[in-house]
Amino acid sequence: MKIPEKVINFTCYVNGSNELAGMVDLTLPKIEHMVETISGAGIAGEIESITPGHISAMTFSVNFRSLVDKNISLIKPESYAFEVKGALQETDSKTQKVEVKKLTVALRGFPKSAELGKLAVSKPTDTNGEFTCEYLKVDIGGKTTVEIDKLNMVFLVDGKDYLAEVRAALGK
Repeated sequence: MKIPEKVINFTCYVNGSNELAGMVDLTLPKIEHMVETISGAGIAGEIESITPGHISAMTFSVNFRSLVDKNISLIKPESYAFEVKGALQETDSKTQKVEVKKLTVALRGFPKSAELGKLAVSKPTDTNGEFTCEYLKVDIGGKTTVEIDKLNMVFLVDGKDYLAEVRAALGK
């Protein structure tokens, strides 16, 4: 059995460049299915019915230690492609050998807000930026586990695209 432990380290590329300076961490999006409350004859009360493949608005955020002009320029109202390449640490419970698994996360979105942080002597500014997220893809160990492409109606989890039939019904 593999015991997942932590992210060893990662690099973040924005539009193909890894020039972000002073990056501390990145908060990935929350995936929340859109629901509609249903009630009526034959239902004892109410149920929340999900709409497969339809996800509420997603956001992700990037946190920095300090104010840096290249990072602040991410507030331009443009689409940004973020790609995170990381190494995950696992331990094999039988051999107790530490293993490294490749992680790639791709995100696309527009700047939603920027918090420049605070100024204090000998302290980081805790600058951050929040972005909309119209596209998310997570590859773990070379396998795509999740791909959400809202503008092209793709909702893929573990190799199954839950919107394929919907696209076909729409003639796409």
